[in-house]
Amino acid sequence: MIGILGALDEEIGLLQEAMVTHHVQEFLGRSFLQGHWQGQAIVVVKSGIGKVRAAMTATALVSRFPIQGLIFTGVGAALHNNLRVGDVVLLHQGMEHDFGMIDGRGFRLGLDFIPGEEAQWITAPPTLFHLAWNQRHHITLQPVLPGIPPQIHQGRVATGDLFVAEAGKRAEIHALTGADVLEMEGTAVLRVAVAAGIPCLLVRSISDTGERTVDFLTFFAQAAHNAIAVVKQVLGSL
Repeated sequence: MIGILGALDEEIGLLQEAMVTHHVQEFLGRSFLQGHWQGQAIVVVKSGIGKVRAAMTATALVSRFPIQGLIFTGVGAALHNNLRVGDVVLLHQGMEHDFGMIDGRGFRLGLDFIPGEEAQWITAPPTLFHLAWNQRHHITLQPVLPGIPPQIHQGRVATGDLFVAEAGKRAEIHALTGADVLEMEGTAVLRVAVAAGIPCLLVRSISDTGERTVDFLTFFAQAAHNAIAVVKQVLGSL
């Protein structure tokens, strides 16, 4: 059984419509849809926005259902300049860009004065990640920007409880982390997967470049469709 999360309705709606739902369980203010898609057992749930909500939902998934892998689907902002709106990035490594300390030298990632709390990448078991990457040539993505065919990439994610719509902050986060994608939930879900010892795949379709809110609002729904296309291919290949 695979647990599938998305922060917003648009990020999981197409899968909810396509799946066969056998049971809906209400817990912690969330609706967990249990069923299958093309014979694969799944549980689909909207997590809400941000690290706390995502971690709470992922923990509920692995605690209440026999989950053997987690997939987080949705959109994100490009931190790497080779990513275009509509592209999809596959990730199983992440870092919290807002976890750290502030002193006279400014903000630094991690708590380097506490052993084990230094800034480091969180890496989940990569089984689903490798499966998705090997299936990438069989996935059809829909163009979001005219004349620019979307591509599938792999990379690392920077997660934080900030919606970034300013070029300077985007550049700062990229310099701090070296990540490819910026979003608000992924690393929290990776932490749950690592603790549970199960594979985790983050599927992020690029909706914007982290510089203008209007870009996110314009391309969000279309970009989310491409992420779901990847999730469906992965589920059909299990």
